[in-house]
Amino acid sequence: MHSKAGTRACPVNAKSIVRVAVALAAAALTVATVAPARAGELQLAAAAGGEGSSWRGDGAGFVGIKLGYRFLDLVAPYFIGRLGYANTNQRVIEMLQLGVQLWARLGIARPYLRLGVIHQHEEPWASVEADGWGALLGVGDGIRHRAGFEGALGVDVPFFQRKAWQVYATVEGFATGFPDSKGPVVYGGGTLGLGLDFAL
Repeated sequence: MHSKAGTRACPVNAKSIVRVAVALAAAALTVATVAPARAGELQLAAAAGGEGSSWRGDGAGFVGIKLGYRFLDLVAPYFIGRLGYANTNQRVIEMLQLGVQLWARLGIARPYLRLGVIHQHEEPWASVEADGWGALLGVGDGIRHRAGFEGALGVDVPFFQRKAWQVYATVEGFATGFPDSKGPVVYGGGTLGLGLDFAL
């Protein structure tokens, strides 16, 4: 069984993670400004998924939501929020992510690559039971604050369109890494979801 030792302090490399997030967002904006002007798309997607980790026998299920704005039908800065539960140490996992996603085209399908920086909370279920709101807001006891990176490959497949609205199914595989010893160093998993685009 792995240790439940926790801390309420954010990792010392948090500033570096923020700098990377800003750089990714700046890259997306640069791509948008150097190409000819074209309307963008607001994006909203919800997904459910599962993941394993570098801890033996560890597994987690989660739900998530993604918000983004796609420029030039090619690139989008995005935000992802996830909430899940992992069996080892009976811990709750909350993750916030900022990143950039790039699409290609294969018939009607849109394969993509995304890269992001994340801040994740891992906390024992007992802490959530004792102070649910504190745990949700990241100020409860026993929370392990972790900063890391995530990369993913996936595909969006549109199946319905009406005027400016488009509905699509999405599937992806991802890998997450953390440069600390507060929990698993690596997670890997996948998601299935539905998304909605609105063309401006």
